Amino acid sequence: MNATVITPKIKNRRLNRIQIASLIFRVLNAIGFLMVVYCVPAFLLGWPPPYPDKLRIVISERHIYTSLADMPQAVLALWLVKMGLLMACMAVFDRLFRLYGNGILFSVKNINYIRFQGYYLILNWVVDYQMQGALLDMALSTTPLFVGFLIIFIAWIMDEGRKIQEEQELTV
Repeated sequence: MNATVITPKIKNRRLNRIQIASLIFRVLNAIGFLMVVYCVPAFLLGWPPPYPDKLRIVISERHIYTSLADMPQAVLALWLVKMGLLMACMAVFDRLFRLYGNGILFSVKNINYIRFQGYYLILNWVVDYQMQGALLDMALSTTPLFVGFLIIFIAWIMDEGRKIQEEQELTV
């Protein structure tokens, strides 16, 4: 049997790359989070957008809103739910990459955070479906639904692998 020995130097180099990538993703995620936190109240309260053009909310190709008065109440409520889900998703994304940055790669928390991302995609698709139905504009892809179930499946596989590894470590 030919086993590859991983030296501490190689292991540290790999962990450093993961930590740097995690930091980059956390910074990008934080910038996006700040944009959402500003743009949602900006749209609702009529504040100026953080860029020179008008603030637009795009629900679909034919439904682009530039003011709160133009948006139907049912669509506004669903859009606010969608933005709340997005902020929760971004917060969980930050926690996941914080764990990766700390060198925690396969834990129950990681798996739960990854599973949440799958549930987020499914719930977001349901909200989109409701919005499209309220607008009588049913041009909706099922790709996010499929990807959400795939992410949940991958999280389940990771959890089973983690359990198998824990059982092997307990076996003498």
